[in-house]
Amino acid sequence: MRTEVVAIVDDPERAGLPGPESETWRRFAALPGVFVAGTGLLLQVAHPVVGAGVRQHSDFRNTPWSRAFRTHLSTMRFVYGLGHGAEVEGDRLRRVHRTIRGVDEQGREYHALDPAAYAWVHLTLARFMVDTAAWFGTPMTEDETERMWQEFRAVGRALHVRDRHMPPDWAGASRWFDEVVHEVLESNQSTRDVLDSLAHPAPPHPLVPRRAWDLVMRPAGRVVTLTSVGILPEELRDRLGLVWTSADERRLRRFAGVVRAVMRVLPEPLRYPPLAYAVVLRARWRQRTGRANQCSA
Repeated sequence: MRTEVVAIVDDPERAGLPGPESETWRRFAALPGVFVAGTGLLLQVAHPVVGAGVRQHSDFRNTPWSRAFRTHLSTMRFVYGLGHGAEVEGDRLRRVHRTIRGVDEQGREYHALDPAAYAWVHLTLARFMVDTAAWFGTPMTEDETERMWQEFRAVGRALHVRDRHMPPDWAGASRWFDEVVHEVLESNQSTRDVLDSLAHPAPPHPLVPRRAWDLVMRPAGRVVTLTSVGILPEELRDRLGLVWTSADERRLRRFAGVVRAVMRVLPEPLRYPPLAYAVVLRARWRQRTGRANQCSA
């Protein structure tokens, strides 16, 4: 896995993007999101355009951990301003996706920069925050959800998602989400690959002993599969041919209750990955320093 050096952009609230006091910064990197990330990935690759692009142009099946690491860094850049921030990351993503095109298994032409598919991926990231809060934290109020969506629309603009492809309010975004689930999403090879990777995560390196890895990760895989599948919209779950029982529902709710209880007592530094929390601390420090300088002036 290639190691990347990341920097922290000086002004996190550039161009109207969310900063340290925003709903987006508070919600996006919360640790329980690891239990919802699989749901978001399934929602993305169930879109025919995204699924075909991942299947034909991605190394996800062979190197899922390095792919996950790169995706994590990318989201940290455009949400929290790592490196040169959202605008530069948006330009990079456009360049990367420009050549991803082809014909899928059903003979449909696709392009990764299809505006609706590109905007759909962005919407799933907003939905990810809502679902994480609803299941593993304190559910977002109507006002909090609306603030988050307006902040995330600003992030979308930096990523070259056009306003007309992002509904103006969360109510409209929710309606569009339901429409895409009902009319567009499908079972495909990429959804099957993701489900297999969740249930049977491969070792991150060939030198990791497979038997020891399986001993630790198979139970973790069962938990992540439970949460990823259980949080999916029921209609999509059925379309993917996934069995979900009342016993599964009870297990998911018990597990979510335990996570919520743990999160309530964790100190703030332990509620976020180190990289994201470092960005938040630096931004807060810069805000305090800026206010102190204004007062002294």
